[in-house]
Amino acid sequence: MIDIIRRAPQELDDTDHYQKFLEALGDLIAEHFGGARGTVTNDPGDGLGYTCGFHINECVPADGGVYRKYDRDVTWKDGKEEQ
Repeated sequence: MIDIIRRAPQELDDTDHYQKFLEALGDLIAEHFGGARGTVTNDPGDGLGYTCGFHINECVPADGGVYRKYDRDVTWKDGKEEQ
């Protein structure tokens, strides 16, 4: 499956389809690991390519779960994101 996900940008015929794919993938991740998918964006000026944030909610484990390694700008303390 990871190979299919990696090839998705070349296989999907336009950026709109690819963005919808990333939104669906983000929803799936949030469904299984907690949190809520944020907006999928692609700002050519930021040099990041497509990005998708996740918003932490009560379904995310106290240690940040899978998200603790996803967003390295966030520090986890007492089961919460420090801003």
